[in-house]
Amino acid sequence: MLFGWGFKTYKKYGIINIGVCNHCQKNSQWMLVKETVWFNIFFIPIIPIRVRKLIVCVNCNYQKEIDSEVFEKLKNMLEKKKTATMSTVTSNVRNAYLTETQRNYLNQIRKIQEEKELMENKSDIKAINELNLIRRSKIPYSRELIAEDLRKLGLKKGMTVVVHTSLSSIGWIAGGPVALIQALMDVITNEGTLVMPAHSGDYSDPASWENPPVPEEWVDIIKEHMPAFHPRYSPTRGLGRVPEIFRTFPEVLRSNHPLVSFTAWGKHAEAIVSSHSIEYSLGESSPLRKIYDLNGSVLMIGTDYDTNTSFHLSEYRTQNSKEETVGAPIFVEGKRKWETFKDIEMSTEDFIEIGKAFEQSNSILIGKVGNATVKLLNQKEAVDFATKWMDSNRK
Repeated sequence: MLFGWGFKTYKKYGIINIGVCNHCQKNSQWMLVKETVWFNIFFIPIIPIRVRKLIVCVNCNYQKEIDSEVFEKLKNMLEKKKTATMSTVTSNVRNAYLTETQRNYLNQIRKIQEEKELMENKSDIKAINELNLIRRSKIPYSRELIAEDLRKLGLKKGMTVVVHTSLSSIGWIAGGPVALIQALMDVITNEGTLVMPAHSGDYSDPASWENPPVPEEWVDIIKEHMPAFHPRYSPTRGLGRVPEIFRTFPEVLRSNHPLVSFTAWGKHAEAIVSSHSIEYSLGESSPLRKIYDLNGSVLMIGTDYDTNTSFHLSEYRTQNSKEETVGAPIFVEGKRKWETFKDIEMSTEDFIEIGKAFEQSNSILIGKVGNATVKLLNQKEAVDFATKWMDSNRK
């Protein structure tokens, strides 16, 4: 072929921290990238046809397109960072000729400057994220508009539903997470039951922490001094703003599990969160099993199947599950104690694959809430399917 227009080049500007990835739901670093599609002759790029500005999650390679204004702000932040790095190198060379007192003084000045720059960067990143949401939103979404979209999808009064959310995928919302929670309550009403995961990984064994790990010599100290889990005030971790704020709402109840608790509001809330077994935490004595018995639903707002905790119930029912021992600080007769208990090894690595296979043979409802793709499915059907899939495909 003598000429064409599918040739692409990528220019990488550097890595920046701008929050949680919508796809892998992890606090991720992002690569700032400019993608150019060229008209080429003899494989030589001649004329640029299309340019896309992207941020790419370094954890899962998920791509998000951003507009030129946001791109330039991020690019400027990276350029400032590079300039600061070069300044530090120059300063280190110069400091080699100073006295220890002079070096200590300059180090103190540098630390103050770094802290100031860190606070400015955090403010810039928040503003950039907000600007990106505004640019991607045709209108400011409201509680009423979200409720209307949810009803169009098929969410109804009286349903029991466990919800997984990516708030930023919807777009700019007047009222943010509070408006989304209120919209969900408006649709299902108190005749239904709204459930969300309220997991608290901060209360797990620090020896297993990876993002980030802690020094080995810290592990025993952390285990000795970590406060006991309490369903009223222990925060969630890694779930986003919506579950964290939902747990603080009036009449929302929380199960008493130090690692994988759930919160619930509505008709069956107390029944769902009560008697959450500390052992085999997402199995037959968990809120997931109670949602299963109520023939409940799973609602994924802007998330994929790797957030679908209901598939964990299938892991307890498959023939291929393996036991492990885990630990957490809990209250025993009113006193704080580090307790170990039995559970199984759990993994979400194949959940997206299971979800895709489930959709091929089962009917689910797919729609939009704002900009977010939303899926509504029967939890019992999904769990039963996943159990069979795991029996056949997991070793």
